[in-house]
Amino acid sequence: MAEKNFDKDYFNSGSYKNYKKEADRWVPKTARKINKIVGNKPVKILDVGCAHGYLIAELQNKHKYSVRGVDFSTHAVRCSEQSVRNKISQGDILNLRLKKNSFDVVICLDVINYLKDDEVPAAIKNLVNIAKKYVFFGAIFKHSWTASQKWNPDKLRKGVLSKKEYCEIFKKNGARLAGSFDGENGGAVLVFKKQ
Repeated sequence: MAEKNFDKDYFNSGSYKNYKKEADRWVPKTARKINKIVGNKPVKILDVGCAHGYLIAELQNKHKYSVRGVDFSTHAVRCSEQSVRNKISQGDILNLRLKKNSFDVVICLDVINYLKDDEVPAAIKNLVNIAKKYVFFGAIFKHSWTASQKWNPDKLRKGVLSKKEYCEIFKKNGARLAGSFDGENGGAVLVFKKQ
């Protein structure tokens, strides 16, 4: 991935053109579903690929979680939600320099498809290693209409695996599928629990 691809032009086009309006629709519902699964106890949450940080802002401001975010785009970090801006840093899912089990919950929604298929196992291994309890994972799955460049064009999307293939990679890294819910943002959010 080249960071220059995820610049101001990217975040002002396609599905990001009205992203704040779209986030206002899906973020509260997704945050409530995460809260229902995780519970109200003190929890540290990391969102890998948090973009402008709308989800972690909701989790912090409405649900009182301790949050951090990482995004590949320096533009997204610079333009992130004010209430969490100082909690978001620039980083790469393939090279996260975080200790094992450093967050109770790791969220990674709609990031993995920007990696080549052969990079996906290393990225998932990183997510599982950092998580202590749960990984909330969303991706475009092979054979879904959203995987079609014709119906859902995204020139930066590189790889698309099946749900079964993603689940197998998580399983190999010590996390089992514990459930899923409609992420309201284009697909299912898979809930993986560390074993």
